[in-house]
Amino acid sequence: MKLRARLTLSVIALAVPIVVGVSGFGYAQMRRSLLEATHEAMVERMSAGALERCEANPTRFGRRGRGRRRLPMRLIAVYDDGLAPSGGGPPLDAELRRELADGESYAAVWLADPPRVRVAMRMPWDGPCAVILAERPADPAARLGFFRILLAAAAVALLTALAAFAAIGPIVRRIRRLEGAVRAQASGGYEGAVEIQGADEVADLARAFNDAGAAIRGQLDELSARDRALTHYLQSTTHDVMVPLTVLQGHLSELRRAVRAGEPVEPSRVRSALEESHYLASLIRNLGAAARLEAGEPMLTRHAFDLREVVERVISRHRPVADERDVAIDFAVPEHAVELVADSTLVEQALSNLVHNAVVYNDAGGHVAVILERADDRFTLRVLDDGPGLPDEELSRVHERQFRGGEARSRRPTGLGLGLHIVRDVADKHGFTLAFSRPDEGGLEVELAGPV
Repeated sequence: MKLRARLTLSVIALAVPIVVGVSGFGYAQMRRSLLEATHEAMVERMSAGALERCEANPTRFGRRGRGRRRLPMRLIAVYDDGLAPSGGGPPLDAELRRELADGESYAAVWLADPPRVRVAMRMPWDGPCAVILAERPADPAARLGFFRILLAAAAVALLTALAAFAAIGPIVRRIRRLEGAVRAQASGGYEGAVEIQGADEVADLARAFNDAGAAIRGQLDELSARDRALTHYLQSTTHDVMVPLTVLQGHLSELRRAVRAGEPVEPSRVRSALEESHYLASLIRNLGAAARLEAGEPMLTRHAFDLREVVERVISRHRPVADERDVAIDFAVPEHAVELVADSTLVEQALSNLVHNAVVYNDAGGHVAVILERADDRFTLRVLDDGPGLPDEELSRVHERQFRGGEARSRRPTGLGLGLHIVRDVADKHGFTLAFSRPDEGGLEVELAGPV
């Protein structure tokens, strides 16, 4: 059902009971006025001389119905103070007797055929004519009262419906214009704003649509930016993933050929294959970490874990590659647990990136150390190496996304520049601090610190 029809019917449903109630009250007041006028006329008539005749002969007074020429009523009987018949008339009706006994000045019974009213009136005196019972025709207006109520209710309800229909029209037209504007905005990607007219609830609704449209535009822009970034990211990383995979396949093919030919396996081939597989695994883990970090806080899974165990796993993972490159790797952790509430996978990936860089960009015979310390309610994790390090101009930019120093570009020209950027993102998401420095002895020191 349309809004205009629903509101019109609601107005009619509200108006009809009110009109019927008011009309019924008016009809009751009309009847009451008729009875009061009858009572007053009878008192006036009796005071004008009819009382003496009634008291002199109450039987004849009630039977003859004196005064009917001057009063539009027929006298039936008279009663004394105790409501007993004084002129031999019929006993007073029980209903009338009960109302008069309660102190009412008059009591009435409405009769239908023919329309008339039987009224018992208490006079302001005592004696044999203290109560007079009479009948009079019902007023024609009272006779048609019920039909007047129906007619008035129908007329008022109709007029109210027409007024409501006319009054609601402008509101409905504004809502329809607002609906058209919202549909147009939705089809246009929620660009622009809905026109706001007035200062009522419809205007508030338009403002709410504009606010919702702005929020949706922001979300669409964010999704579009993420989609463009993901598309560009996939396009740029497909080649970077395929290069080490192709190199690894070449090394494995050469090793298989040598084994089939009975030739000795070159250690350099094994070392190269191991490095490529390690790099490929690190690259894939970085891609997964970058995707989770791009998704924001909902993708972070925080739980309690011991940071010492993470250090041990990372060192164990990189030790084979470090041995192949003739790089010594070691670590030191506190005796007691260093418990964090964070995303252990991302923290482990960040540390793995630091250790990976320290091993890969070091020279043969070099050293890598991972030192975990705890002081009160904070931890400090340091990764040190004695490799070539970084020049001053690169030290402040090394954690930027896709930034790669000269040493990194020369040793692995197809790299993504994701490793240290992920370390920076993980630190920011968890409230850690990240610092890069060059020790006096040379090399690079990276410090990751935060609350326990």
